[in-house]
Amino acid sequence: MYEMRPELLTGRCGLLWHVLAKTAPSGTLCGIRLPRDHIPAADPEAAERYCAPCMAAFRAAVQQPAEA
Repeated sequence: MYEMRPELLTGRCGLLWHVLAKTAPSGTLCGIRLPRDHIPAADPEAAERYCAPCMAAFRAAVQQPAEA
């Protein structure tokens, strides 16, 4: 199972959700590193988005045939 973690967008008061890589606990599928112990909170009215490169990498990973 993949875990998601938010990144606080500076100056925009919103969150950008990333997919964590299975091999690196604080690394994301798009290649950035997020702090392990800090999960930011955003303004409830602020926009939340998903990281497009993370979503593309996740889509490719789940569409691969399972290894036997």
